[in-house]
Amino acid sequence: MENNNEETILCSSCKKNIASSNFALHEPHCRRFLCLCPDCDEPVPREQLNEHRREQHSQVNCPKCSVKVERCHLMDHESDECKERLVSCEFCQLDLPLSVMAEHTVTCGSRTERCLDCGRYVTLKDQLHHAQTCSSSAVADSASHVQEASAHYTKKPTLALSSECEGYFPSEDLGEHLLERASSTPAEAQEEVEEEQDSDSGLKLSDVLAGRRRGELDHISTCSICHLALPMDTLRWHEKKCRIFENLKCVQ
Repeated sequence: MENNNEETILCSSCKKNIASSNFALHEPHCRRFLCLCPDCDEPVPREQLNEHRREQHSQVNCPKCSVKVERCHLMDHESDECKERLVSCEFCQLDLPLSVMAEHTVTCGSRTERCLDCGRYVTLKDQLHHAQTCSSSAVADSASHVQEASAHYTKKPTLALSSECEGYFPSEDLGEHLLERASSTPAEAQEEVEEEQDSDSGLKLSDVLAGRRRGELDHISTCSICHLALPMDTLRWHEKKCRIFENLKCVQ
């Protein structure tokens, strides 16, 4: 049974720890059959030293970048040091040589994609930073939209009475309503007035235009608003339009 507590000595030929009780026999045997490689300082059989140096330490060209390296380091060079080794783009996962990856990353990272949370278009290189701030900004925007919608639906419009048709309209729409009435042609005004009874005499405009009570056709009077002298049949229609323009001045 081997004694683990037995003292050992490091052999300079094979670089192993040898039990002190066996070291006297081991050392001469190692020196006879082993030697240290002058290039890597590793023990190799003495008769294989030349072959070892030729296979492991001869200079070869990297097949990708043509840099000269020792054969034993070629694999490490190709995987970790070669400028033409393939690396994956962090944005599109495309494998490209390291020598062109910097230029590719600038172009690829400038592409934009739409954020599914807030709907904004964000460059790929800013996706990580945007993801950390997107939730708070989206909540703030949503709250703002809710407040605007709430203010829109809870605002009560102010109504104003139209002196022309005695109907109620929002204050901001009254001026447009009066302009529409004012822009009506005499024929349209005739049709509107025919549907309304005159509050004083019960006379319709169609009766006047048809020739009824022709005694009034020759009678001339002045407009109570602009004091323009007109025949009675024209004066009634004229005063309505004057009243509309007067109301427009008050609204403005």
